[in-house]
Amino acid sequence: MSIQEGFAAALRLIRMTKGLNQKDLSGTVTGSHVSQLESGKTYPTVKVAGDLAQALDLSPSALLAVAMACDSGATPRAVLLQAIKDLESLGLIDQVPPASADALDGTHPTSLRAAAVRAKVQELKRQGLKQVEVAKELELPRTTVQRHWH
Repeated sequence: MSIQEGFAAALRLIRMTKGLNQKDLSGTVTGSHVSQLESGKTYPTVKVAGDLAQALDLSPSALLAVAMACDSGATPRAVLLQAIKDLESLGLIDQVPPASADALDGTHPTSLRAAAVRAKVQELKRQGLKQVEVAKELELPRTTVQRHWH
């Protein structure tokens, strides 16, 4: 089974357990889309999964836990306990995460390395070395030194 099939099975199981029909879930998600999701013909976006969870009066994490349980053959409790272990190992279990990815320091490692090279080039330039000497000292191509020179 795949997570998509697990989601389809979970959606149908929860909907039927609650005694709802597919049209009862329609709101931002149409009844025909619910039908396609339950048959595994289409896959939900994160937003659609959240909308369906809300329509089912569940948290999105509960819906996804049941989907993962369907996929793995485990219980939703086992899935959630594993998720807790995973978050504990990351040190994230008791932290409120930022609301957006932009709030995280997203400086790319290549940018960090380039900044370090620039700082070294500028320091050697201040010491009076020429570009050729800096390139030799730092074992860099001369074009790299030129790029960081000004």
